[in-house]
Amino acid sequence: MNTKSKVLTLLEDNQGKYISGEEIADALGLSRASVWKVIRELQAGGHRIAAATNKGYMLEASDDVLTAEGILKNLARDSKLTKIICLDSVDSTNNYAKKIALEGAAHGTLITADVQTAGRGRHGHTFESPANTGLYMTLILRPKIEISKFQMITIADAVAVCLAIEELYEGARGKIFIKWVNDIYFEGKKITGILTEAVTNFESGEIESVVTGIGINIATKNFTPAAGDKAGSIFDDDGDRVFTRNKLCARVADHIMNFAEDLNAPGLIAAYRERSLLTGKDITYMKDERKYSAHAEGIDDSGGLIVLNEHNEREILRSGEVSLIRN
Repeated sequence: MNTKSKVLTLLEDNQGKYISGEEIADALGLSRASVWKVIRELQAGGHRIAAATNKGYMLEASDDVLTAEGILKNLARDSKLTKIICLDSVDSTNNYAKKIALEGAAHGTLITADVQTAGRGRHGHTFESPANTGLYMTLILRPKIEISKFQMITIADAVAVCLAIEELYEGARGKIFIKWVNDIYFEGKKITGILTEAVTNFESGEIESVVTGIGINIATKNFTPAAGDKAGSIFDDDGDRVFTRNKLCARVADHIMNFAEDLNAPGLIAAYRERSLLTGKDITYMKDERKYSAHAEGIDDSGGLIVLNEHNEREILRSGEVSLIRN
């Protein structure tokens, strides 16, 4: 751990409280001048650090810069993450993850970015990823599962995001839903997109590695016309935030890593069903380049959407575009 990381970790451990420059220097074996220099570097990097005579330095409670130190501080004691990589900017955290996965990055490697310049969603859709307002993260997983179980990873991601937000924000409880298969809605607006991509061994039929990317709009606003009127955020602006991105990232990552241990756990699919936005609703879906109308009846044990179509035939959807018919 370099000097900047050590100072930041100490400030993180005392967030919201002043700690004198002398205390920092003594704790880390630094000179007062070195401490001051590092504080200036952290401030230049966007950290909200107050400095007061006879008090010292304080990492403000509102500080929300994504850092490995901040994420690490909020992980569970038995967290299964193995490495954290925090980037200022990247085209796509999934693209970066796929590159290092091919180079041998371990199961449980987490990549985050403050900005994505080419964030991606399913079916070639873009995911707007402006600075400071969202959480853009990708986990590298190396699960021992067959291709037929691949969708359960996306199921796990969606449940993990819901659980993490509900745990940190009381106002979201009972109001956050999953639109099959991978979009998360809060108060009628899409706040999260998930993109899971796999590298498979076609001889064994097993998945060698998975990169599973998640984009969460925390306080994003001024969406482009391309996002339409469906996109929204958890909070209206920065002043409403009740948790940091570091804390949310840690909770989401821990939940995913725990679910990855057993994707067949009955509690996972039960939690997904409980938050299903489409169950009991009328929908449309695309199949063989044709649009069908149907009634969504529920989620099967493998994460498929059970529908009764316009011909009164029951079928299970495994993929595709689904839209809610709003009356």
